[in-house]
Amino acid sequence: MCEQPIGQDVVRRIEARQREQHEAALRLARAEAAVAVEQEVAATRIEARQAAVALTTRLAEFQTKLAQEQEVRVSVEEQLVALKSEQRAAIDAGVAEIREGLQRQKEDLHREKEDAALAEKAKVLKLQAELQDMQRKLEGKSAHELGEGSELDLYDELRAAFELDRIQRVPKGVNGADVIHEVVHNGKVCGKIIYDAKNRDAWQNAFASKLKADKLAQGADHAILSSNKFPKDKSQIHCQDGVIVANPARVLAIVEILRDQLVRMHELRVSNEERGSKTVELYAFITSEPFKQLVEQVEAQGGKMLELDAKEQEAHRRVWDQRNKLIRAVLKAKSDLSFEIDRIIGTAGNGPEGEPA
Repeated sequence: MCEQPIGQDVVRRIEARQREQHEAALRLARAEAAVAVEQEVAATRIEARQAAVALTTRLAEFQTKLAQEQEVRVSVEEQLVALKSEQRAAIDAGVAEIREGLQRQKEDLHREKEDAALAEKAKVLKLQAELQDMQRKLEGKSAHELGEGSELDLYDELRAAFELDRIQRVPKGVNGADVIHEVVHNGKVCGKIIYDAKNRDAWQNAFASKLKADKLAQGADHAILSSNKFPKDKSQIHCQDGVIVANPARVLAIVEILRDQLVRMHELRVSNEERGSKTVELYAFITSEPFKQLVEQVEAQGGKMLELDAKEQEAHRRVWDQRNKLIRAVLKAKSDLSFEIDRIIGTAGNGPEGEPA
């Protein structure tokens, strides 16, 4: 009986020891497992941290690269905008220069036309005088009829050339010159010129002597006889008895000179004695060969200008047509350039603007 309890106690002790050993082994295994888990977690954390650092580095590099690309893009856009502005300014300047050139050419052509018109007028007056002479011979008009026609022509020409002066035609049957011309400057009369117009078959000295008497009676400064006939060995312009005898085509040119002299004398308040001496000098020049040559040169050059006028007009038209084409080409190039720059920037529409009409 004593041996049985002792055996059971030993068994219990053995079982208790085994349980203790099992529990110790279990605790050791758990501890080792926990350590392994912690080591694995630590390794995982280290790997995760390294991965995060690497990712952060790559992200920073990407952001840096993106910022650099953005700066490059902004710089390129600014350069494109500046280029576009410069190109537009250059094109606008070119178009403006072309337009200014066209305007200058237009003004030059207008001045040339006016000069040509003056030359043409002188030529026409000369031809009219010649035509009147031929018509007189063909139609056999009377001296009185011819003289009246010349007088009307002279009166109309003077009125057209000197609109601000007082010019009147002396009525038929009244003694005196055919036309009386009072020179007006700044609202004041500063001189007087009288005219007779003769269109006869032959020259008569009485023409000049009669107009001289009219000059004295009128108190005129100058007397001009418009005549198609001259004393022997005289032509175009001649001075006789203090009267200027001139071809009808030369009358207006002479009147302009005399009128200018009267205005200047009036402004300078020149004495009568000085007026007389200067008038003698002026008449000497007007009737001199150099003066005639100068007038002939003006008429000759005017004739040449008229001959060139038609050619110049045609040449100007060709130049204008060519420049208009160039302007259209420049505007088309400007439109294409703007479209290409807008396309690069990203603001382009469906296509470049159409070529301007």
